[in-house]
Amino acid sequence: MPQLIITAETGESTSLGLSDETVTIGRRRDNSLCLPHLSVSGYHAQVLSDTGCLILEDLQSTNGTVVNGRKVDRHFLLHSDEIKIGNYQLKYSETYTSTPPQPEALQNVTPMQSVTPIVEPHLEQIISEVAALRVASGQKSGAFVPLEKPLTTVGKSGGDIGAIAKKDTGYYFLPMNERTQPIKHNGKGVAPQIEIKLAGGDFIEIGGEYLEFVYPYYS
Repeated sequence: MPQLIITAETGESTSLGLSDETVTIGRRRDNSLCLPHLSVSGYHAQVLSDTGCLILEDLQSTNGTVVNGRKVDRHFLLHSDEIKIGNYQLKYSETYTSTPPQPEALQNVTPMQSVTPIVEPHLEQIISEVAALRVASGQKSGAFVPLEKPLTTVGKSGGDIGAIAKKDTGYYFLPMNERTQPIKHNGKGVAPQIEIKLAGGDFIEIGGEYLEFVYPYYS
């Protein structure tokens, strides 16, 4: 059975066997392979089977998917392909066994029977009740705004404005007005004054800016 070998910056590694079932890769916990780092998109990439071959597809991720040093949208996987997703290094291997490989064959790799999310030491403490917005466009791209207040407004004065409310049941986005262009949630237009419950990895387009909702926020 082919496999992916996943290695974090810390050198901690694990492996995931691949079958004909589609494997989704991303930061959100409902992915087949969860890589909980902010450099990884909520739904970043997937591996699927096509006529007996395994294909790696990028899911329009923010930082892209790189294979053998080249950014790809769709790639037929070959033995020993080196894959970079965010801060993680992955290697595709077509020789999968449950027996640990010899050290000279795979350095710093310890196969495990099951895959568990790799959490880097400085990210182990999760402030689960706090979310954040990541600016995904413009000069401030990559900046984070923690959503610690009960209500945080987004947009620009005199233009498109929305608000994100922190409640006991989660975080909610409320489009307040549209003056320059449609406000969108995950690429779909939304009506003003209609509240939307947010999930980690959601995108908001408002006033020409792209904002990613990050939950939980790793401080």
